[in-house]
Amino acid sequence: MALDTEDILRRFQQWLTQTSQELEQTAEPPPAAEPSAPPVGLLQLIEAFTALRHELKLQTKSARGLEDSLQAALGGLDGAIEQFRGVQPQETAAAEKAARPMVESLIELDEALRRGEKAAAATQRRLLEETPQRLAECLQQRFAQLSAWRRWRCRRWQAEVLQLCRQQLDETQAPVLSLLTEGYQLIGARLQRMLTEHRIERLACIGRRVDPTRMKVIELVDAPDAAPETVVDELRPGYVWRGQVVRYAEVRATRAAVQSADADDNAPAEDAGLSSAFGGAETDGDFER
Repeated sequence: MALDTEDILRRFQQWLTQTSQELEQTAEPPPAAEPSAPPVGLLQLIEAFTALRHELKLQTKSARGLEDSLQAALGGLDGAIEQFRGVQPQETAAAEKAARPMVESLIELDEALRRGEKAAAATQRRLLEETPQRLAECLQQRFAQLSAWRRWRCRRWQAEVLQLCRQQLDETQAPVLSLLTEGYQLIGARLQRMLTEHRIERLACIGRRVDPTRMKVIELVDAPDAAPETVVDELRPGYVWRGQVVRYAEVRATRAAVQSADADDNAPAEDAGLSSAFGGAETDGDFER
């Protein structure tokens, strides 16, 4: 029993020794001692504050210089903006002035094209409707000058000749006039696209109340079916470019409503619009300013 106890103690001593050695091997070396800070005195504080003061002065001077440069740059930028704002209206006015001849040419072309289209339609109607009727009247007059016997013998011939003339007119004149009308329509559609592209609009007048700022009344008429001061016919079209009147529309309008004497004394005349519309525009092609 004694031997067992000694053996246990010896083994426990060996284990303690081995553990101690392992701890010494794995333990970190002690940290090196930090160098001691230099002593801080009144002299060192004065030197530090003096250096900080000089640095602050330099930073303040630099900031002031930067602020002055920034103010100068902002002043130049404001001047450039004002100059640009002044140049833009001048450029707009110059562009409008340069575009006026083109706008007036497009307006004249549109008016001439519409007149040509109306003339072509009237010619087609006259050739296809009036010409056969006149030809029939002439043949009838010549036929009536014949004797009864010759009229009886030529009655079928006269009807055949009249039918043949009408057929020849339909076959020869109608296709040509149809092509002419179609050509006018194609040109008009292309011109309308150009007018829309340049913001040129034709004034709509018929059926509307007289507008002295856009219309010039040429003639007053009596129309029981139309309201007073209403446009019933357009003699010459008017145009607007970018919301600005380029040409006044020349129209024919109904008279203003007639008032009694008492109403004339107590209220302004209702035909003031028509009065101002008469001669309201001295020139048709000038722009309103």
